Amino acid sequence: MMEQVMKMQFRKYALLLLAPILVACSSQSAPDRYYLLSSQNQSAAIVSTTAPVVGIGPVTIPSHLDRSVIVTRSSANRLEVNTGHRWAEPLEENVNRVLMDNLDRAGKVSRLETFPWTSRDGVDFQIVVDIDRFERQADGNAVLVARWKLVDFQSGAIIHSAKYSKNSKPVDSTIENTVVAMSTLLSDMSSEIAGYIP
Repeated sequence: MMEQVMKMQFRKYALLLLAPILVACSSQSAPDRYYLLSSQNQSAAIVSTTAPVVGIGPVTIPSHLDRSVIVTRSSANRLEVNTGHRWAEPLEENVNRVLMDNLDRAGKVSRLETFPWTSRDGVDFQIVVDIDRFERQADGNAVLVARWKLVDFQSGAIIHSAKYSKNSKPVDSTIENTVVAMSTLLSDMSSEIAGYIP
């Protein structure tokens, strides 16, 4: 009888000890997904022999977007941090790299340099980009709001400056298609900038 009681108590304590482990195993979250902005798919244009050398940067983004987890907006004053959905590289670096690739394909430059560069790099024009908003909005649209300027690097004169502000509707509400819509906006802004490079 005593032996039976001890066995029952042992089973009870064993279950109590195992319960947290079983709960932890059953509640493991799905693995993180990683995303990258992409450049436009068009083939590169033929570059003129007199095309300038262009320096890209600095490119800045708001600090609330400067994180590994992808941020979307659920209202004008509320942000959603999408746990499990991450940028595969810092967003600022990804934007800079895609912007360079898009401009390279536009066929308006002979060479691109990344900020900071030295005088030895022979930069003719500099493109400076300050991004204000770059995320999915509460209405489901992706938005890119940015101020950019094209600067004569030698004289410091501003050749052209503008504010870019457009929306792109993703095909659905998934993070992956939100990133596709963001890439489309970045491509469109790149084309706008390329149009002003002499």
